[in-house]
Amino acid sequence: MRSKKNLLLSTTMIPMIVLGGVVAGGMALTGQTVLPAAQAASNPCNPCAAANPCNPCAAANPCNPCAAANPCNPCAAANPCNPCAAANPCNPCNPCAAGGGASVTACAVPRLRTAALANPCAAANPCNPCAAANPCNPCAAANPCNPCAAANPCNPCAAANPCNPCAAVNPCNPCAAANPCNPCAAGGSAELTDAEALKVYDCLFPTMKAAYAKSDKGDASGYSNWRRYSIQAYVSATHGGRYVQNFANASAKAYGNYENAGTFPAGAKLGKDSFMVNAKGDVSVGPLFLMEKMPAGFNPDSDNWRYTLVMPNGAVAGTTNGEGSANVQFCIGCHMAVTPEQDSVMLLPEEYRVR
Repeated sequence: MRSKKNLLLSTTMIPMIVLGGVVAGGMALTGQTVLPAAQAASNPCNPCAAANPCNPCAAANPCNPCAAANPCNPCAAANPCNPCAAANPCNPCNPCAAGGGASVTACAVPRLRTAALANPCAAANPCNPCAAANPCNPCAAANPCNPCAAANPCNPCAAANPCNPCAAVNPCNPCAAANPCNPCAAGGSAELTDAEALKVYDCLFPTMKAAYAKSDKGDASGYSNWRRYSIQAYVSATHGGRYVQNFANASAKAYGNYENAGTFPAGAKLGKDSFMVNAKGDVSVGPLFLMEKMPAGFNPDSDNWRYTLVMPNGAVAGTTNGEGSANVQFCIGCHMAVTPEQDSVMLLPEEYRVR
């Protein structure tokens, strides 16, 4: 027969008597201490309890947005959508990777900098959802939508919860196609006026030349001496939505005939330098895109053009028929889509052409 002590500690008796305290309305009263049962550290239903498999902060929680094993963890090395993964296959020009260009403060866009102050994520914005003083801060203790609140019906691990960081319907899911910050989604720079684009490029050009010159490719430093065929930087959707300028060497002077350029001779070289502008007005150097017409038989699948992608740190991401050739295959696929009369050369918009 069990002792009285064991009987008192049985699951049958606990709801009735707790060491002299009384359980009422879900509250355990022990002396002067008031502890909601749902918030007890040992309660497996407490979303903040270490033993709760849905605790959004538990290391073993597969929905923990910071768990190393979480495939949706935006910082996980194995996450193909990790915006900072050096090997991110969705973004060979990843600005967080070693090949990314740093922001150049002196060339920032004042108009966008001012507008950024109204950004709900700006540190100085009192409506910043992460601001300590913001009553809508999802981590504020007084916020009834706090994901760690015991009574929160918005459990971050609920499949139907649009705030679940792993939910496909969550527009903030770093892997969601609709997430504008998804590095695998359609990207692009902030929109600039023509005057702003001119000013940014003139400011950034010395930095761009110095960045590309770190490469062991001679054209990476020599392209800036070729003739420029664009009157100013413009957005190129086929180059990641970046701002670009068009250059061509003397052997490619027919480029100035545009649609009537015909077939280019071996030795003709084309180049596009690029830069990016984010919504906060920060400006950074983008990749350098190079093309060189090679002798017949070099690569029929590319109309014998050799493509080279140079990152802002001088690293070569890839070159046709060379190291990292697969990384520039998308260049071939895009350029081969133009009419044969243009020799796989894509032309800039008419309004930005030098005549």
